[in-house]
Amino acid sequence: MPKPDLVLLHAPSIYDFRKKAIMYGPISDVVPPTPIFDMYPIGFISILRYLEQHGYNVRIVNVALKMLMDQRFDPENLIKKLDPKAFGIDFHWLVHVQGSLDLARIVKKHHPNTPVILGGLSSTYFHTQIVENYPYVDCVIRGDSTEQPLLQLMQYIEKGRSPENVPNITWRDSDEKIHTNPLSFVPESLDDFTIDCGYMVKSALRYRDVLGHLPCEEWNRYPITSVLACKGCIFNCITCGGSKYAYQRSYNRSSLAYFRPEKLVEEMKIIQRYLDAPIFILGDLRIVGKKYAESVFDVMRREKVDNPIVIELFMPAGKDYIEKIAKSVPNFSLEISPESHDEIVRRAFGRPYGNDELEKTISNAFKLGCQRLDIFFMMGLPYQTTESVLDTAEYCQNLLENFGKDKKLHPFIAPLAPFLDPGSIVFEDPKNHGYKLFFKEVEEYRQAMTYPSWKYFLNYQTSWMTRDELVETTYDVAYLLNRIKTQFDLIDSNTSEEIIIRIQSARVALKEIDEIIKISNPRLRAERLQQLKSQIGEIDQKLLCSKDELLRWPTYH
Repeated sequence: MPKPDLVLLHAPSIYDFRKKAIMYGPISDVVPPTPIFDMYPIGFISILRYLEQHGYNVRIVNVALKMLMDQRFDPENLIKKLDPKAFGIDFHWLVHVQGSLDLARIVKKHHPNTPVILGGLSSTYFHTQIVENYPYVDCVIRGDSTEQPLLQLMQYIEKGRSPENVPNITWRDSDEKIHTNPLSFVPESLDDFTIDCGYMVKSALRYRDVLGHLPCEEWNRYPITSVLACKGCIFNCITCGGSKYAYQRSYNRSSLAYFRPEKLVEEMKIIQRYLDAPIFILGDLRIVGKKYAESVFDVMRREKVDNPIVIELFMPAGKDYIEKIAKSVPNFSLEISPESHDEIVRRAFGRPYGNDELEKTISNAFKLGCQRLDIFFMMGLPYQTTESVLDTAEYCQNLLENFGKDKKLHPFIAPLAPFLDPGSIVFEDPKNHGYKLFFKEVEEYRQAMTYPSWKYFLNYQTSWMTRDELVETTYDVAYLLNRIKTQFDLIDSNTSEEIIIRIQSARVALKEIDEIIKISNPRLRAERLQQLKSQIGEIDQKLLCSKDELLRWPTYH
């Protein structure tokens, strides 16, 4: 077994989640991972491939998944045995702030002379704070494309040289002085950074660690895969850390970077070679241009990509575009996120279109053979009240009445949780948009993730809904929507009743936690929380929908 040069570690959102009593709430109910966010970023695969092609051995260890799947697994013992030239830890989503930093501390404890490198959008945003305040992190690689800077950094590490000339890094030298190198590597093309799942398979076999390389817990049952068409955006949704504003301000990206259609389809063909699983195209292809999107579908048709394909829409699509998809993709599904049924709320958020356009898209999609269409609504938006959120549930019922007879339309409603994205328009200027932020500094976020309830994770409230109202309304609308879905046979009555019971129990547990937090004696407070641990574990999952409903994409043929 060859020794890895670089070990990429993926931490759980909360490192000691197996010991703590934590009520996560619905923070991951409408995404594939569990509340510990056991899915590592897609960039791990491109980093693995890029460095391996340049002569380095790379191993992925999904620490979060190993901890989740095996209660006896000791991550510290594994880390102690590893001996690479460097460790890389993703801190891409802000929800990992506690887990990633704690994992970095443990790595440095056992490998004091081995560089610990963080990367991802959240670590980019907080790069100075991280390197200045957490001595166990030696370096942050900034930006949305870290493959080439990481390769250069590995070459400097291998030669024992200081990385003064490596772009995009913030680092600490041997005299504890902090350096911030220019964020100058911002590629216009992604063609050199393809995602080849074959490299993941080979690495898993090489290190005899299949579990450590799996993307997430649900992947064994529902191995949905993904390809990323582009980086950057043309939209400015006000809470999004991947908006045009955020990319320009925090990641130095002023224009889109994307794969040539042939390269993107090449990734799909590699997936098809290994798996019959659905392929999710991340991002709306049309943001690069309608001609680009149509070219992608032309190449897919020519190359006979016949895995089920999930296509994301940022805006409604015309009939001609859906016809193009239908002619090129034998089995396609769609996702769209209008955020609210209320057009005023939607426009204030950054999605300027009407319900008539949305409904025409749904109608045309099903007429042209769409196998499934997921529609996502959110809570915590500007001008949105509790009444407005409950009206969104009623709008979902109307959509199902009009378009849901074949059980292909699946509506979801979830809060913007646990955090508004760093770098987003609202994060930078909350007051001007009717928001109040409770945390700003990275240490405040790390501390927030130690609280026992998701209510205290939330980093915001709005002029229209307090933090308490956001939490209460989440359970109110979950109750309503589950009843509606039962009516239209999207979930069976037993599943619906189980969810309703969990919602009722969750409300009780939240009130108990609120009272426990008021206890001034730390030991007594901890004891009372531990008494709740088993109760929370039974109810604190799948409140907004079941994972089976969320991940049940049409199968191969």
